[in-house]
Amino acid sequence: MTNQLIAKYRLTNSSGQSIVYVCYIELDYKEDQVRIKFKDPNPTITQIRLDAVVHACDEALLSRDGYQHLAAVAPILFCEYLVADQHNKINELINAQIHVGIFNIDHDINQDDYFNEPSDILVDSEKVGNGAFRSLSILLEILIPIWKSGKNPVISPENTLYIKLGGNDRNVGRK
Repeated sequence: MTNQLIAKYRLTNSSGQSIVYVCYIELDYKEDQVRIKFKDPNPTITQIRLDAVVHACDEALLSRDGYQHLAAVAPILFCEYLVADQHNKINELINAQIHVGIFNIDHDINQDDYFNEPSDILVDSEKVGNGAFRSLSILLEILIPIWKSGKNPVISPENTLYIKLGGNDRNVGRK
C-alpha cells in the first residue's frame, strides 16, 4: 500500500525508484502506544544522523542518563546504547590519532617522559595530582589538513589562525 501511495504522488526519481521510505509507524489507541519500525533502507544516512546526535549531546553537555531519559519519552530518538557505542567509537578513533599524555603536578615536568607513555592510560590511580593532556601541535597537524580539504574548505593558506586557550568559560576572577 505504501508503494502505491509513493507512485501515486510521484515520490520517485527519474528511473522510478522511490525517494522516500517508511521508517516507522506510530499508533496511539487510548493509553496504548504501538511503534512499528521498518528496516532502514539507507544505513549511511542513519550513521550520519547518529554522528549528529553524538555531536549534539557533546555540545549540549547531555549525559548518557539525560539522553536515556529523553529517548524514553521521545521514541523517535536512537536508543541510548547506540549513541553510547558511537561515542566510544569516535573516542577510540581520536585516541588512536592523538596521544593522551599524563602528568603529575607534584613532580617536575619532563615532556619527553610524557610523550612516551601509553596512550590508553588517562589517569594513573596510584599517583595523586595527575592530569591528562593532548599536544596542541599534534592536534593542529591532524586538524589543519582536514580543514583545508574538501569542496568548501574551512581555512585557506592566506588565513591567520588565532588560538584561544581557556577552560570551561567560567569566570573565576574578580570583576
